[in-house]
Amino acid sequence: MSKKCRNLGIMGNSFRVMAGLDTVYGYDIAVDDTFKAILTHGSMEEMTCFCEPMQFQESAIQRKYTVLNRQNKVKTKLNLFSELDFLQKQKSVDIDVLHNISMEFMPLVYLREKFAEKKVPITYTIHGASYPNYIESFYLMKLLMPFRPYDSLICTSNSVKHAVKTMLENVSEALNKAYNSNISYQGRLDVIPLGIDTERFAPRDKAELRRELDIPQDAFTILWLGRFSAYDKGDLLPLLRVFKRLLDKNPDKKLLLILAGHDRKNLPFVPSIKKFIAGLGIENNVKIMENNDVGNRNLLFAAVDVFTSPVDNVQETFGITPIEAMASGTPQVVSDWDGYKESVEEDLTGFKIPTYWAHCDGDIKHAAMFPSEVTHRSGLQHLLLAQSVAIDLECYENAFQKLINNPELCRRMSEASVRTAREKFSWPSVIKRYESLWEELCEQRENTPEQDLDKRLEFIQPIYCKAFSQYPTEYLEDNTAFFITQEGSRLLRGEETTPYHYPIEDILAEFSLGHKLLAPLEAAGGKGLTMAGLIEAFKGEYGDNIIRRSVMWLLKHGFIKK
Repeated sequence: MSKKCRNLGIMGNSFRVMAGLDTVYGYDIAVDDTFKAILTHGSMEEMTCFCEPMQFQESAIQRKYTVLNRQNKVKTKLNLFSELDFLQKQKSVDIDVLHNISMEFMPLVYLREKFAEKKVPITYTIHGASYPNYIESFYLMKLLMPFRPYDSLICTSNSVKHAVKTMLENVSEALNKAYNSNISYQGRLDVIPLGIDTERFAPRDKAELRRELDIPQDAFTILWLGRFSAYDKGDLLPLLRVFKRLLDKNPDKKLLLILAGHDRKNLPFVPSIKKFIAGLGIENNVKIMENNDVGNRNLLFAAVDVFTSPVDNVQETFGITPIEAMASGTPQVVSDWDGYKESVEEDLTGFKIPTYWAHCDGDIKHAAMFPSEVTHRSGLQHLLLAQSVAIDLECYENAFQKLINNPELCRRMSEASVRTAREKFSWPSVIKRYESLWEELCEQRENTPEQDLDKRLEFIQPIYCKAFSQYPTEYLEDNTAFFITQEGSRLLRGEETTPYHYPIEDILAEFSLGHKLLAPLEAAGGKGLTMAGLIEAFKGEYGDNIIRRSVMWLLKHGFIKK
């Protein structure tokens, strides 16, 4: 690293007590891995970690550093700096860059302005961009806090960078218009992906792993791995429907779907998954591995034939599992959504399945401040939004079928995946990008006159479909025509299992309306009906956005097609 950045300051508050969480979150894995990667692959002389004394973070940092040091993996000197020393002893600190692995920035700005010996660059990493309370706690405060031109929010994908930029512009423009002000975000938005340990995640002997993990040697095995949640992760029921189609069309082949991960204790999804599996009659071909050991997931990635992730949630920003599968030499079949757009390379490392969305957040964006419990409210909004995102099920099925039919294609994608993961996502290459950015910011700081930033006024309004407009492959407009499928006709006659995730859906109009929409669609036959036609048919009874979400729900689950 350049001499401009000898001492990197790190905020210790990014580490969370895992025992207090109801499931395993990718955030905690990313924070832990990034911290260790900076120490292992970075070239700074010192790292100064700021933490509250006698708290979990202090012991966690010391423990992680000690383990790496005993393994002779670090040459960097570690300094632990008590946050209380700033307040009680009025100490200052001499660092070159101040970084937070998490997305919390206010403590960094305050520390820099009040206690740093010089106005150092600030960097921090985003892990989520969509929660409505982020309007006041994240986006608004980014406009109000005294950021400098050499400060940077590190985005893990261009998709989330676009979302953040659009949200910031929306808040800024609305405030300036309403209050005749002139405020805008003064920092930078840079893109650096998350990284992985390509020594740990690597191809292995499949036969040996399958014996160890009790996976049939002769089964074409598809793996999904992550957090079981249709609220804030990804709906697995469309995947199960596609897998049912594959079983029906490949009676001579042995197919196995593994769903591995952790369920949320307060919002369980697995019971609904099991019920849906039973309804499809595919129990013998689906293996659910609840509370799967996260520490051994590298073995599972390397043991299967294909990895899949039909993520559909605006809560997502990057997605670490596809590149873990990639490094393990396992082709990826994922939704064309969020960071997957950039990590998975179409026809090279895997397939990206088209996603569809409609402009349907017109009512949700006004509900951000309703007087209800904030966690449940935001979760419910994400569920409704996710259920209005449809993955092209025919393309999804075809992608799997190509891999089932062509072992040579699997082999080529496996080899390309390993090369791509090592070139783009290995920790040494990712940390080099961090260090290049820090070097650039330090140089920019030297050439930037210091200035004071005035405080600005407040404004709150979430905008989902506009902000995340780069996530879907295509937006379906009101003139899009839809046609009922055989499964839709069977659902109308009560012969098809209704997708069901949580009891809350019993009282949400989007799901009951979906059944009603099937009747006019079946009556229309081959002529089909447009989104506008369906809105007109139920106008006055349901709001336009609810109808749009219901249409997308039908499309999502294969009851209609466009």
